Amino acid sequence: MAEPKIPGHIAYELDSKAENHPDFAVVTFENGNYPEEVLTYSDIVIRGRKIAHLLVRNGIGKGDAFALIMRNHPEYVYALYAATLTGAVMIPVDSRVRGDRLKYMLKDSKAKGVIFTSEFTDNVMNVVKDLPDVAVIGVSFKPGMERDGIDSLPLLNDIFEGPELPPPDQRNDDIAVPIEIIYTSGTTGDPKGVVVKGNRLGTYSQLALFIWQYTPADRLYTGLSLTHGNAQAVTLMPSLLLSIPSVVSVKFTKSRIWDRDKNSLFRSLSIARPVLCVNIFVATIC
Repeated sequence: MAEPKIPGHIAYELDSKAENHPDFAVVTFENGNYPEEVLTYSDIVIRGRKIAHLLVRNGIGKGDAFALIMRNHPEYVYALYAATLTGAVMIPVDSRVRGDRLKYMLKDSKAKGVIFTSEFTDNVMNVVKDLPDVAVIGVSFKPGMERDGIDSLPLLNDIFEGPELPPPDQRNDDIAVPIEIIYTSGTTGDPKGVVVKGNRLGTYSQLALFIWQYTPADRLYTGLSLTHGNAQAVTLMPSLLLSIPSVVSVKFTKSRIWDRDKNSLFRSLSIARPVLCVNIFVATIC
């Protein structure tokens, strides 16, 4: 069994899991009436490396920031892998943020590039036109989204169809560098950026084991935005690092949460331990 070269380093952890269990379906993104997207460890590494090379080609490396503007989609996981692989700093932006507030966050974080889904094209392009230092480095088109205005932009859909790539030469081996900046909602003024270092992400799996007592028999679910700490700490990172299957809703809809067959959300919730429901209740209240 392959062991991670640097334990707790997200990219190395996922590399070893992709080598040992390439076809393990670890995260399922459900999207209502549209097809689910099921991610294996192999998917994450293969597509994550393509985003890593995309960052490098755009001059984004260790310590450089790039923003991600989308609902909960697989590209979030790929970009997180790419960030830990290169040492770049990912800025996950709540998809509801727009206009002056979005401009503020891109400037404050010193983002050099932005990745987004095509449903937010107008929102993003209206802002970056006034920010010459922020490049559009990737756009993802999903079923049900408009394609207007994206034909001249780099499409992640095309990039993902390309050949597999090795890790970039500029691989980051430092586990303690900043990997994310998560912005607060800004209820008392401008949003504040909270720096998350790579070695913090690995601790979420320890919380899951010893505090929340997750087991491989559990199934995790979140409908909260991956731009916030709860969805990352309680669901996504424990799922990825402990190989516990999870389901992530692209957008939380409480009217649909129980209306699932035994292979998806309903099964995920029906066998979950009571402590897991904290995440569900938070999502419902919000």
